[in-house]
Amino acid sequence: MNFPLPNLTFSSSYYAGCATTIKGYMSVRKVKLAKRKRLVRQILILLSLVISGFCLAIALGGIARQPAAQTLQAQNSAPQVSPATKTAPKAASTPIPTPQTPIADAQSEVPAEEQPVKTFSPPTQYQGKLVKQVKLSNKEKVVALTFDDGPWPNYTSQVLEILKKNDIKATFFWIGRMLKQHPEIAKQVVAEGHVVANHTWSHSYRWMNKAAAAREIDDTADLIYQTTGVKSLYFRPPGGILTNGVADYAKKKNYAVIMWSNDSIDYRRSAAKRLVNNVMRRINPTEIVLMHDGGGNRSETVKALPEIISRFKKLGYKFVTIPELLEMELKQKEAASKSKKKAVNTEEKDSNSSPVNREAQGVKSEEKDSKSSPVNREEQGVKSEEKDSNSSPINSVEQGVKSEEKDSHPSYISPDPEASPAEGIQEIPDSQSPLPSPHSSTEQY
Repeated sequence: MNFPLPNLTFSSSYYAGCATTIKGYMSVRKVKLAKRKRLVRQILILLSLVISGFCLAIALGGIARQPAAQTLQAQNSAPQVSPATKTAPKAASTPIPTPQTPIADAQSEVPAEEQPVKTFSPPTQYQGKLVKQVKLSNKEKVVALTFDDGPWPNYTSQVLEILKKNDIKATFFWIGRMLKQHPEIAKQVVAEGHVVANHTWSHSYRWMNKAAAAREIDDTADLIYQTTGVKSLYFRPPGGILTNGVADYAKKKNYAVIMWSNDSIDYRRSAAKRLVNNVMRRINPTEIVLMHDGGGNRSETVKALPEIISRFKKLGYKFVTIPELLEMELKQKEAASKSKKKAVNTEEKDSNSSPVNREAQGVKSEEKDSKSSPVNREEQGVKSEEKDSNSSPINSVEQGVKSEEKDSHPSYISPDPEASPAEGIQEIPDSQSPLPSPHSSTEQY
């Protein structure tokens, strides 16, 4: 069956329109592809710039954190110039430390003459532990003043002057980057006998992995050592934050993590009177007071400090450092433990001599005494008599009679055949001759 085909003839204008449409579509597609390529290219350029900037920041930060003591050490280790060539210029310059040089190496290469003059190390019981508040068993009034975020120009020196006038030693928690900027102030703090501690390098609140926490703590510890010759295992986390990884790293490195029990809240920069009230409104027999000598304008803290000291003195408080406070608590704990053991030993001794034990011991002694009582002695006497009767004179005679009977001597035979061999023989009364003991009968008879 044949079907007629439709007439599919198109005009030239139709084909021209289709061609125009296709060209327009392709041109639009090319434009879109070009825009996409341009966008991708811009993104790649931006990423490369960000990565380059990040790498540059790390490099610059590493160079900035290189301790000045490392450069000094390199200068000391440079070859000495002989007297004949003193006027000649130096042949070699001091090498600049690279960012790849670990800061910890500088600590291990410190010469013997630069060994630490002081070491602030907590007792073993506090290493790797968190200390929020110290309680003394004797209720002794003790306060430890602590200052964070220094060393700081102007304010740290004023705080030191006030402490010196009142003959008080305090504990300073330092930021590494501030210590690097003001090493002379740090040396003054140590020279005046105060305790220094670690407060991280940058005072950051952000979360950190182990490597970042190590840089924050170890770099600061190294710089404290290289600047002042002091090693310290006391640490306070910035803001008191314990969950961002820094405090955990400090504990693993055997730092005593020191918090506070009394906050002046001077970070709000309130008036001096308000700061005094913040400290004194609620005080315990033992206090760790938090204040700041750095981190900004601390003029009100400097104004409030003399009044705070005066009020504590009027209340009979003794001023100590953090290490001294921990030592006091430890000694009291040890003394309490010894007295407790002594009391336990005394109770054990008393229990041995208690009425119940004495009664039990009395029963045992009665049992022993009963063995030597008159009745028992009488029973023992009867047994002894039975034994002695075997060796008595009468039995000896009886034995002799029996022996004579065997020897056939008729003169010793009893006249009565039915009588016992002992009849007719005179017995010795007990009153005249007591029965001999079994041990002496043979000798006497």
